[in-house]
Amino acid sequence: MAETNSISHPPIDPPAPMRAPEPAPASMPDLERSVRYPYAPSTYFVRAAWMLVHATIWKLCGRPAHLLRPLILRLFGARMPTQVYIAGSAWVEIPWSLECGELVTIGARTILYNLGGLSIGEQTILSQDVYVCGGTHDYTDPTYPLLRKKITIGKGVWIAAGAFIGPGVTIGDGAVVGARAVVMRDVEPWTIVAGNPARVIKRRELKA
Repeated sequence: MAETNSISHPPIDPPAPMRAPEPAPASMPDLERSVRYPYAPSTYFVRAAWMLVHATIWKLCGRPAHLLRPLILRLFGARMPTQVYIAGSAWVEIPWSLECGELVTIGARTILYNLGGLSIGEQTILSQDVYVCGGTHDYTDPTYPLLRKKITIGKGVWIAAGAFIGPGVTIGDGAVVGARAVVMRDVEPWTIVAGNPARVIKRRELKA
């Protein structure tokens, strides 16, 4: 009689129990009810004029005539002295909500999205590609209303290349923000922060 080979099969796992579906949120975002134009009608005309000037006269103010840029911003309501250097590729969203001290430097491709106001202390440097963002949205409201929060940057601050400064943040005098850092909380005076999210690295000490 021929011998038969017995083949063993691995045990079959029982089917996983079905999970109950998670309950749907109480409400979903409703962008149809969001406010498309949160500013007064006159504001849009002034902003359009500023965009036109920025695309023409502003760009023509080369290095020999860079002192004209603070004057242009002052014509649009900014509060600043003439001893401010602003690169031609920098952008100020709302000039009349900007306040700068003397000897402030705003580098190339820097964006000042100052919806809630922006104050920059004297002798402060914003390096190239810095993004200062004073606007956000209330994600707990289905209509995503616009929130405009003031940002305050103290005296003698250095914000290195590509850093992001979030809404409502205050950066104390003498602080240093490292390159590509994401700052969403206040920075104490004379501290160095870096990373994403930004963390305190050490105290800043100046050589005598």
